[in-house]
Amino acid sequence: MSVTTDRRKHWFPAALSLMMVGWGANQFVSLLVFYRQEHGFSEVMVTSMLGIYVVGLVPALLWGGRHSDRIGRKPVTLFAVTLSMAANVAMMGSVIGTAPLFGGRFMAGIATGLAMAAATSWVKELSQAPWDLHSAAGSGARRASLLTSAGFWLGPVVGGLLASFAPAPAIMPYALHIALCIPLLFIVARLPETRSSGTTGGTPGSHPAPHPGARKRFRLVVAPAAPWVFAAGTTGFAVVPAVIPGLGEGRLAYATAAVAITLGFSVLIQPLARRLDTVRNARSLLTGTTTAFLGLAAVLVAILAASPALGLVASAVLGSANGLLMVGGLLEIQRLAAAHELGKLTGFFYTLAYVGFLAPTVVAFAAQWIQTAWIMAGMLALCLVSLAFIGVNSRKYLPPLLERVDADPAVKVRKHKTS
Repeated sequence: MSVTTDRRKHWFPAALSLMMVGWGANQFVSLLVFYRQEHGFSEVMVTSMLGIYVVGLVPALLWGGRHSDRIGRKPVTLFAVTLSMAANVAMMGSVIGTAPLFGGRFMAGIATGLAMAAATSWVKELSQAPWDLHSAAGSGARRASLLTSAGFWLGPVVGGLLASFAPAPAIMPYALHIALCIPLLFIVARLPETRSSGTTGGTPGSHPAPHPGARKRFRLVVAPAAPWVFAAGTTGFAVVPAVIPGLGEGRLAYATAAVAITLGFSVLIQPLARRLDTVRNARSLLTGTTTAFLGLAAVLVAILAASPALGLVASAVLGSANGLLMVGGLLEIQRLAAAHELGKLTGFFYTLAYVGFLAPTVVAFAAQWIQTAWIMAGMLALCLVSLAFIGVNSRKYLPPLLERVDADPAVKVRKHKTS
């Protein structure tokens, strides 16, 4: 096997770390029914366990990205995988009370934040020269997003199956995850570091410093799209099963189908997402936000028509929006960020994206006074505002090289050949 072939595979274990941390974080979702039935946990207790996860996640996103820019991607990623394993060990203690679950969920949030900020940047850097000489431009963003989404999908699916059919359902899902993470740690430890401690320069092929318009483009183009990354996903698998009328005792099975469809379409759409991306405008983000708008419109029609089938169609569309926006957002970030700020800007993007996780909570709270159809109409209006912001600023504040590519076809041809 050649050295070049070896190098081309460096990105994969780094991306697997994203998948395994996402798996460990999301398998808890499929165990909620088990905890309600076997341990008698109240809705308030379950909601609090979901909330403590976010309390750990958001600071870790912001801190982990900055820290990985300074000391390197590898130590932060290794710590994230190790902490994910420790979180699962803690949650095995659910048989003795709720405290281990709260502690485990808090650690899982920290692990997820660290991995998404550091390992996402690491995958991007390992997908370019000198570590990978053959990847197309944008491969790093697609690879990181695809494996992250795969982990978010596999976690609840595998966890739910083990909780339903395997012995020791309070132990087995966590034990399997730990068993898979142990060999991964040894593999990840052997990967090359793309950032040296204390470096401030750029990695090969990246901008040495952010261009003057980078922060403006982030605020006016990326930030309006970011919350819809997870607002679309959570609406697809959490809001749809809750608001479609007439499901009765079939609501649990319907919710399981909605999770599988939403996250499955998120994974399947991502190869297309990179093809939609262009350096000339924000087409990928516009497409993703438009898809989110169409998904929300489908939810509204499904509510008014009391149609479970149309609700699942809406879940598929919203899952597609989730995948399109995640890849599109990461591609924008990786073009805008200087090498020494890639982790930090990635952390900012995911922090804004996780604001969308509040969508089911906001819908449930508002539904006490407002009909769900009107709530969905309000979400449609907010999505339209985001689309307007992105559309108006789509061609503004592009990195200088990309502006030259857009203006000079000869430069565009040369850049295409080098990609």
